Amino acid sequence: MLKLPLSCYDESGRILPPRWLYAVFILLCIDWLAFIFSLASRTQTSELLAFFYPQKESLGIGLVASLPVLLALVLVSQRDRLWKKGYTRWRRLVIPLAQFGVLLLLNTQLYYAMHHHWGFEAITGVKIVFYGVALYAISKSRHLRWMIEDWEAPNP
Repeated sequence: MLKLPLSCYDESGRILPPRWLYAVFILLCIDWLAFIFSLASRTQTSELLAFFYPQKESLGIGLVASLPVLLALVLVSQRDRLWKKGYTRWRRLVIPLAQFGVLLLLNTQLYYAMHHHWGFEAITGVKIVFYGVALYAISKSRHLRWMIEDWEAPNP
């Protein structure tokens, strides 16, 4: 009996990552996206970065804090290549890396809220709620746990 619907499996019978996981990872790495898009516009890089990150240190802190999530995203997206090369232990790092990254991002938002004397800012509030929901979803997802267990078996 299958644990998940048939659409959650790939052609070789392995459990695919949940559909929401990539969207959550991308949203958690929004600092990296803003950084890359600002670099793509060579003539206005500094203006774009100043618009999105008025405090210069906030970009660096956001990039460092979301690095574990970015690494988890790369591991999940490159799973076939890693399996073909015989690497399998990385799969156990996906959930802890994602959790650690979300905790770092949550701590940075709490730091900014504290730095602004706990004054309400809508974007900070939205980010704190989103990071809390993402941490809960990553921590409690049976689909993710089953996926990691399924990925333990040798690739057929």
